Amino acid sequence: MRIAALGFLHETNTFQTIKTTYQDFVNFEFVRGAEIAKRHATANSTLTGYFKGAAKYEFELGPLLFTFTGPTGTITKDAFDRITGEMLDMLKKQGPWDGVLLAQHGAAVSEEFPDMDGEVARLVKNLVGPKVPVVMTLDLHSNITQKQLANTTAVVVYRTNPHLDPVERAIEASELLVRTIRGEIKPVQHLEQVPMIINIVKQPTAFGAMKEIMDDVAEVVKKPGVLSASCGQGFPYADVEHMGISFLVVTNNDHKLAEQHAKWLARRAWERRAQLQNDSPSLGDALKRAKAAPAGGQPTVIMDVGDNVGGGGSADSTHILAEAKRQGIAGPHSLLMSLFDPEAVQACIRAGVGAEVKLKVGGKTDTMHGQPIEVAGHVRVISDGKFEEPTPIHGGWRFFEYGPTVALDTTDGHTLVLHTNRGVGNMSRQQHYSIGVFPERYHVVICKGTVSPRAAYEPIAREIIMANTPGVTAADMGSFKYHHRRKLYPFDLDVKYEG
Repeated sequence: MRIAALGFLHETNTFQTIKTTYQDFVNFEFVRGAEIAKRHATANSTLTGYFKGAAKYEFELGPLLFTFTGPTGTITKDAFDRITGEMLDMLKKQGPWDGVLLAQHGAAVSEEFPDMDGEVARLVKNLVGPKVPVVMTLDLHSNITQKQLANTTAVVVYRTNPHLDPVERAIEASELLVRTIRGEIKPVQHLEQVPMIINIVKQPTAFGAMKEIMDDVAEVVKKPGVLSASCGQGFPYADVEHMGISFLVVTNNDHKLAEQHAKWLARRAWERRAQLQNDSPSLGDALKRAKAAPAGGQPTVIMDVGDNVGGGGSADSTHILAEAKRQGIAGPHSLLMSLFDPEAVQACIRAGVGAEVKLKVGGKTDTMHGQPIEVAGHVRVISDGKFEEPTPIHGGWRFFEYGPTVALDTTDGHTLVLHTNRGVGNMSRQQHYSIGVFPERYHVVICKGTVSPRAAYEPIAREIIMANTPGVTAADMGSFKYHHRRKLYPFDLDVKYEG
């Protein structure tokens, strides 16, 4: 049994002005064939799960192409055409295949295709033909569509946020595919889209209304005849018609059963809609709370929600740094944060380790994320920005490359980790450990994320505070102007769901 594995993964923030190019994928991760095994066989990603699925269910896995880059703006037509062109060429030349495993995100938008993941599935399905099953795995932040379902045998979505279960879901997808090929099951799917969003600050699955929703999903999975059940939390920073929360149930050749369970899940979520909206404190209040925490012991971790790099943030917002200086948060080990600033990195490299510098940092991508801030201090460390995460974290990634990186200790007692590649946010503490910086020693730690850093920072945090900061990923959804979305709660308070 020969099964192809491939993926073109991106979470697209359509409010981000920076387009995502072919070179962005090449610079971040673009692997083919045996390179995929080197990168993922021992990680904790979706591709890792495909390798484990092949071992468990005894099929020959053909890893063809996988590419991924951190969340940024709309994918260019050139990038889409070149990547899908190579994917399809490899799929055709290295076939025939008994099945296909497709690792997508579910919130990708290209210049031509608002539902890029659905289009990738369509292209793959058209090439392999109607008799070859295709099972697709998606991120929990997916905006799931009927087009995605129409071009797959089954869709399986992560169930945890932070995303700690990519391996488990990929193994589940492998089992569904193998059993379909063997003729043991005939999967049918039903998608129920709910006219509401879940605010980003309410998307962690370990507590609150979101936990209750995922508990409901787990209950449905146990029901007789159900092969799989999923929630797509939706990605609210993609201005597309299909944006919003949805529920997907896969059954064994019983569409009415799938519809019944999906509608039940949808109604239960709709009843909780008011509990799933923004209640995060302002930037000023978040820092006051952190400043008032007892000195020593565990740090207070503040999530810079408006600069959530895992959702398309610029990685160089200075709003929190400016407010920390205004509130007088200073002294040894008072604050730790990272900033994307290639210009400042090069200035520090030219000065050298130990040198005293004065320079402006951050706020250079656009005007939405604050102004550059002048700081003075000494260069502690210069690094190549490469590090490895040995434990399961958000997304299961193992290898990271932030480009030339500098640790700058300022006269305020702050440590700024300046990096050259935008990256995917502060999802691994190894980002700091690899350059000799220990977050545990700081009073306040700023993470440019909302949920993705939790797996790394919850074990060391006194408290995690989500700060309602300005930016391209702000929790204040009223700050965005949508052109394509349908009627959704809480934007439209009169909208109804009658599933």
